[in-house]
Amino acid sequence: MKNVIRKRKAAIKQWTAECRNFFDSTAEIRAGRNWELIRIMSLVYLVVLCVYLFAVCPVMGIRLQTIAVQLFTVVHAGFTLWVYLRRDKVPHVWTVDLAITLFAAQILGLTGFVNMAVFPGKAAFIFSLCLVLMTQIYTRRPIFPILEITIPAAIYLICSWHINSIYEFSLDVISIMIALCIAGSALYSVISYKLHAYRAQEALQKMCALDPMTRVNNKPTFIFLSESFLRRGVRGGHALAVCDFDDFKQINDNHGHHIGDEVLNIFAAKLHALVDDDEDIIAGRFGGDEFVLFFKRYDDIQHIVQKLASLTVIPGFDFEVTCSIGLSFSDSGEAVFDQYFEAADRSLYKVKTEKTGTIGIADVDAEQLSVEITN
Repeated sequence: MKNVIRKRKAAIKQWTAECRNFFDSTAEIRAGRNWELIRIMSLVYLVVLCVYLFAVCPVMGIRLQTIAVQLFTVVHAGFTLWVYLRRDKVPHVWTVDLAITLFAAQILGLTGFVNMAVFPGKAAFIFSLCLVLMTQIYTRRPIFPILEITIPAAIYLICSWHINSIYEFSLDVISIMIALCIAGSALYSVISYKLHAYRAQEALQKMCALDPMTRVNNKPTFIFLSESFLRRGVRGGHALAVCDFDDFKQINDNHGHHIGDEVLNIFAAKLHALVDDDEDIIAGRFGGDEFVLFFKRYDDIQHIVQKLASLTVIPGFDFEVTCSIGLSFSDSGEAVFDQYFEAADRSLYKVKTEKTGTIGIADVDAEQLSVEITN
């Protein structure tokens, strides 16, 4: 029994961790998509409110409730104006998620008002139905759909307690409890489906993005990740290092390709030890014995040199295996990827011709590119 409970706890913990990774890794993509949707939906909803206020209410003779509907309309008009004023730029992920939650709260608030004030006791299912539908619109962090269905439900029940009879209140409680169960199941199924699709997509992306032998990024993936980061215009210095083995062809010719593969695997293990726990470093293989590292930020370029020094010698063989490294950096961080790579490549060339197994350093921001070779 204890083993069963332990396995279930482990499964829940793993599922929660995968959910967190899914929401974190797809946050920016979902924010952009949701921001586009909310602009359209908020405008449509504003039109619906205006039709209800200026057409439905007069026809049905609803006068006492007009003030409440006007308040909903004014609030949503301000919300729609804010959304459209920021249409050219997607705000922070949390801002988008909060905006969607506020939008959902408006819909639920008006639905609850209409249910109790306009159609009391005749359409008790409307609010409960909206609770369920709220979970089907967007896929965000679960906390937002949970808040936007539980908080309005609690407010609705409080209002129902003061407005409706005991019998009607009891029906509301039953209908909302059923709706919350359905909404919770729907939310779980939506997240599970998205998570399953995310796992499959992530596995496929890894197959396409990683070098099959060394399990670091392949050339297209490395360039894409580095250029994407540079386009964000993050302040601070960035650096790029190009690593190339010395006389690697002779290792293959004299000792066999299986030894050459072993050299690559040992070097890849050193790379993984360097970058796997450091989100500020991107590693890639450009093909053959050429590896590249991109450093998103640094405090002192000498700290990077110290990290790279561990890659210049590959131990474990009865013959010497060394790696030459060309390093380029920019304190301003304003250079583009090609400038970093060209400067690093020129540094590598100078190291190869003058002193193999060392590191050449070049400042991309310098007016005239010069290379300094470390010991």
